[in-house]
Amino acid sequence: MERFPNTARLNHILLALLCIGFFSGLIGLSPPYARAQHEIDSETWIEMRKMLRHKGPAPTIEENIAALAGPDAKRAGPRLIDQGPAALAAVHSALGSAEFNPLQAQRLLQVLRSIGDKTSVPVVLEILKNKSLLRRDSLLVLAYLPATEKAAAYMVNLAAKTNEPWPTYRMSFTWFGLHRDPRGRPFAEQLRTDPDPEKRSAALFVLARLGDKSVLEPVSELLASGPPPNSRDILMYSLAEITTPGEFEKRAPSSLTWSRGYKDALLYARYRAAGPQEKISLSLQMLRSQMPGLRETGVNYLLENGHAKDLRPYAAVSLEVPGLDAVIRNDIRKAGWRIIDTDTEFSIVPADSAKARPRF
Repeated sequence: MERFPNTARLNHILLALLCIGFFSGLIGLSPPYARAQHEIDSETWIEMRKMLRHKGPAPTIEENIAALAGPDAKRAGPRLIDQGPAALAAVHSALGSAEFNPLQAQRLLQVLRSIGDKTSVPVVLEILKNKSLLRRDSLLVLAYLPATEKAAAYMVNLAAKTNEPWPTYRMSFTWFGLHRDPRGRPFAEQLRTDPDPEKRSAALFVLARLGDKSVLEPVSELLASGPPPNSRDILMYSLAEITTPGEFEKRAPSSLTWSRGYKDALLYARYRAAGPQEKISLSLQMLRSQMPGLRETGVNYLLENGHAKDLRPYAAVSLEVPGLDAVIRNDIRKAGWRIIDTDTEFSIVPADSAKARPRF
């Protein structure tokens, strides 16, 4: 005897086909086939966010910190970032704990980098004194945190140690470049013509960020000669810093147009050259940029020019890039705005605190 009648069997077959179609659709949510999130109207995304929001009691900050040591780290990290400065005391305490778990500590440092609060600087400097296993991670995080005099002094001291291994020594150039700190100029000048293309690239990045257009030809020549893969992006960012979009496209190798670094650098060059209206659409594109500081600049521009509503779907939910929603919400808070998030309302409104200035 058949277990299911024919009608029931047909229904199960149809259900299976629908499931296959559904999961195929999920797989297809990757570029270039995905319908970009900003092309879906705001209210639809806000309703989807309500359906997808975590139900039941949310994990505490301490529980999320503990989860960073296990398989739930990819969800615990964004949850901590979503707490913003409220999570920092517990994160700082965990990083200073005697129970030192290197993997968990690396993930906690990534949380500090995303929250981007100045109070994390002394914590990272303390780690650099006492935990050598986290040296490179800590130096990178320090480069992304707001600039302070103590951080600058540390980086000047690091740059003066020419016997420092290059992978850590180069972090001082990253810091000087990202923060446009002129104290990095003499160190960059020393490596401007170094035979090592990695060292030369790091030096030219600092000089380009300081507005030195004399590096245009050296940067172009390095890009044309096929630089080391880990130097390509900073060279393209350097080129975008000192050229128009048209000149960037002429000088950057066409063989790199596929890369994320090329696309982000060209987007930055276009943003620098754009007028007020064009900057609105460019700022929306910048929300997915991996170029340091570019996403924050896009968020700031939209907020400061009356387009907070355009950020609502990004601040509400991200299906394309899990965790991006938490990062953007944190950028909005850093810019001095407040997010109202209830079952009946989701909006972004000015807060009393002073607005943060964009890095670019």
